[in-house]
Amino acid sequence: MKSGWKRLIPVYFVLLTAVMYLLTVIHERSRASVLQMNTCEGEDFRKQELLPEVYEEIRKLSKSGGSFGELLTAAMLNGNFHPKTVCTDREPYYHYKRKEFDFLKSCYEAVWADLIYFPIPSGDISYENTWLDSRDYGGNRFHEGTDLFGKVEIPGYYPVISMTDGTVEQIGWLPLGGYRIGIRSAHGGYFYYAHLSEYERNFGEGEQIEAGDILGYMGNTGYGAEGTVGQFPVHLHLGIYINTSSGEEVSVNPYWVLRAIHKNIINYSY
Repeated sequence: MKSGWKRLIPVYFVLLTAVMYLLTVIHERSRASVLQMNTCEGEDFRKQELLPEVYEEIRKLSKSGGSFGELLTAAMLNGNFHPKTVCTDREPYYHYKRKEFDFLKSCYEAVWADLIYFPIPSGDISYENTWLDSRDYGGNRFHEGTDLFGKVEIPGYYPVISMTDGTVEQIGWLPLGGYRIGIRSAHGGYFYYAHLSEYERNFGEGEQIEAGDILGYMGNTGYGAEGTVGQFPVHLHLGIYINTSSGEEVSVNPYWVLRAIHKNIINYSY
């Protein structure tokens, strides 16, 4: 009997190993199951809840040879889209959902990879997380951006600079946005600056822009026909948009982006 049990011990180890492997596969498949081609259209992705300290850690790791986009995407997925620490494990997504992972990576890069400067070169700027708050001008809608306010409430006082290199894609008057300019960055993000009091110069669509270039000045234009001012306090409305797998453009929350790069302020003299 004793010798019979001894002969069964290797069988038990094989079975235990097989069960542990199966549980690992199930766990990894479960982790990867959250990832779809339309993940970037979901609320969790669009919130962009990346803590500044996690962003800085990912940037440091990427400078040591890692891919910024891959590290960011893995951290966001492993942290349920709001990571408190950096987790670089991306093997389950590579193994089971590589195409979906690569597309989501491109979406994160569109938002984060080209950032260089905070959009207002001043240390006295305030902003809150008001993304998707309700608005009623022009009908019931949601606030697809972040509003930045300065202590000096005078149109034309604060310059508005491009946060990224890119190309002028749209410019001119919109009833909602007033005088606005939209810059398409290298990784495909669309950065929208609205309610400008005026432009720095006569920009043209297709013109190349460098990060730090002055685009215009903070104002209170909009909510009416061209030239309408004074319908709300002086501020900059910043919107960030990406293209999805369906070809539709969706907004993402700029608040966490602004927090992450708040210290990247150019010093201009006023």
